[in-house]
Amino acid sequence: MGQRQFRKVNPEGGGECVHGVNPCTPLTPTDHKAEHHPRPDETPVVTGEGDGQERGEDKTKKKRQKKRRFRKFVSSLFCLSRPESTNAQGEQQVEQGEVEEDTDEPPSRSCTDGQTSLVQDVIYTAEDNDHQEPPFSSPEVSPATAEDQQVEDLRPQDQDSLAGLSVGEISPHLLRQLDCDEIMRIEDHIFWKYTIGKKMGKGGFATVFKGIRCKDGLQVAVKVTAKTKNTPYIHLPDHPRPVPLEVALTAKANEGPSCHHIIKLLDWQDRPNEYVMVLERPLSCMNMHRFWKHHGRLFSEVLARHFMCQVIGAAAVCCSRGVFHRDIKMPNLLVNTKTLEVKLIDFGCGDLLKASSYETYSGTRRYCPPEYFEKGEYHGKEATVWSLGVLLFAMITSTFPDSSNINLMDAGVWFQPGFSDDCCSFIRGCLKSEPEQRLHLDEMLSQNWFKIPV
Repeated sequence: MGQRQFRKVNPEGGGECVHGVNPCTPLTPTDHKAEHHPRPDETPVVTGEGDGQERGEDKTKKKRQKKRRFRKFVSSLFCLSRPESTNAQGEQQVEQGEVEEDTDEPPSRSCTDGQTSLVQDVIYTAEDNDHQEPPFSSPEVSPATAEDQQVEDLRPQDQDSLAGLSVGEISPHLLRQLDCDEIMRIEDHIFWKYTIGKKMGKGGFATVFKGIRCKDGLQVAVKVTAKTKNTPYIHLPDHPRPVPLEVALTAKANEGPSCHHIIKLLDWQDRPNEYVMVLERPLSCMNMHRFWKHHGRLFSEVLARHFMCQVIGAAAVCCSRGVFHRDIKMPNLLVNTKTLEVKLIDFGCGDLLKASSYETYSGTRRYCPPEYFEKGEYHGKEATVWSLGVLLFAMITSTFPDSSNINLMDAGVWFQPGFSDDCCSFIRGCLKSEPEQRLHLDEMLSQNWFKIPV
């Protein structure tokens, strides 16, 4: 089991509790006639006969030296533990336009937890199944409270000049811990195992950095997500403590035979105020939204089919492993610009797949199935098929489907000029307003559109 690091923290923002030292105790001046043993870095005080003024100057100088040493000593003690706080604010980057942006409302999972807890670390390594204990006081599982929650996109930053972590880029208490040499010597801190580089993207509560694994130089992505008092946790088999939901879903999606179209979880750590995920970082990749913009905001039918084949496969694998992603969209898909391989990322809005209906929604509003607005409930697989239809619709039209489009879908007469009947028929099968009439997720890849003639 992993070792826990306990630290006494002053909830009022003070430093570490130090016994036996009272900073308020005044320094008693030493009589100039008393025996004095100078320290190696202190000039000896001459005692005995001499001018009274010189002796007074020597006493004043010695008192100043003692005060400086005392302040330095107290300062070094306080450096051992600085107050931890979470003051994360979900930055709203409201997306506008057609498919220029994919979100239109701020996240509903607010980050307001300002409580301080004991420093206790847990590390899980997906490669070697090194399960260790999670925090001593794990938050309880809390369901999403908003019916219209959405996640903001992790967008590449054009002004990345970080050589490491800097103020404002990550949780403040992490910076304070990294500032102090004594804290950095805690070997089970996850950042001890990785070199943190430039920021790759930032969302409502998460920041993603480039990283390099120290032991073998593997390039990784390090995602740091601020925790809230409502951060959902779930229990996993063979794990003694609850696990952050996003971590658990990503781990479950990676179970079994490797799926090349789902991002791999390499390592993670649950900390008092945030959790850290270390993910694979494929080279020559960008999110599909940027790739789509570079292609004139329209994909050809051949390219759209190539991408959709991979995304549908990833969604089907997730569902087969009990994972409901719930936020499949272009910003949550990585595209290798050289091989055109796609990987599904970001399980932060997901949930465990269940046969019964869901009565709350987490994700992007434009991808939410219509039955949720009409009946207040929806099913996982049918909602996934709907979101895949919206994704393909956006790829080839640069817009999102509206009510007039859906009416044409239901009537079976919608089509897109320049695209084949099989392609339009496939979209119509995904975007039926009645979930029972939609294509089945497991049968999507058997449709005529994917039967490419040899």
